[in-house]
Amino acid sequence: MGIFKDAKSDTMASHARRAAAEGRQVFVAQFRGAVSHSPKLSRPVQDVAEMIEAVEAEGWRTDQFTAVPYDSNMTITILFRRSSNPAAAPGWAQST
Repeated sequence: MGIFKDAKSDTMASHARRAAAEGRQVFVAQFRGAVSHSPKLSRPVQDVAEMIEAVEAEGWRTDQFTAVPYDSNMTITILFRRSSNPAAAPGWAQST
């Protein structure tokens, strides 16, 4: 991982750790990634996956998300919840 990717992931993990230490049950984070305007192009969004993994490694799980185009970028807002089963994190929210 590159130095900038590491810094972004470390920063997001730090915010997630602080929210957990404060006893929060919900953590909302915004991510910005480059977007393609081509309907034929599918590709990873640079750095976003690594930042989500960093948050989930802190015991949060992805619960809901939305993605909105903004200029030549995509703004992704994710609502994370504390995992009731830390062994299950990271991972997608599962219904009970």
